[in-house]
Amino acid sequence: MFWFYNADYTLTDQLAYLGRLRKVTEAELQKFVAGTEIPAEFAQHARRPEVPRCYYTSVPSEFRILDYVQVRRQVGRNWIARCPSCASSNRDRSGDNLAIAVEEPRKYICWAGCSKEMIREAVGRPITQKRYA
Repeated sequence: MFWFYNADYTLTDQLAYLGRLRKVTEAELQKFVAGTEIPAEFAQHARRPEVPRCYYTSVPSEFRILDYVQVRRQVGRNWIARCPSCASSNRDRSGDNLAIAVEEPRKYICWAGCSKEMIREAVGRPITQKRYA
């Protein structure tokens, strides 16, 4: 199925047709939509992004990942940040490997496969091993 009828029916020609189209400027777009509103049945209530906040605990030595990383953006119910372990080994160039749960910031995961032990080691707060006698 092809959508652009002024181009030939091969994928290459369809993409070439799109490349030849004139780009619309921001001013033209603003002029085009001026005075219009989204109909109520299609309007979605935009969710305001949350801001990371300090989570105080009764245990002052408790590890909080948000104290060691800079949140770049929010995606759904997660904050996205640069993984410290990946950054120390030059693997996280885009700065978006670490996902931190908004509701529970103690839950975090590196999508490149770094373990929590590796992340904690990279920020200088290794997980201490409990020794049982």
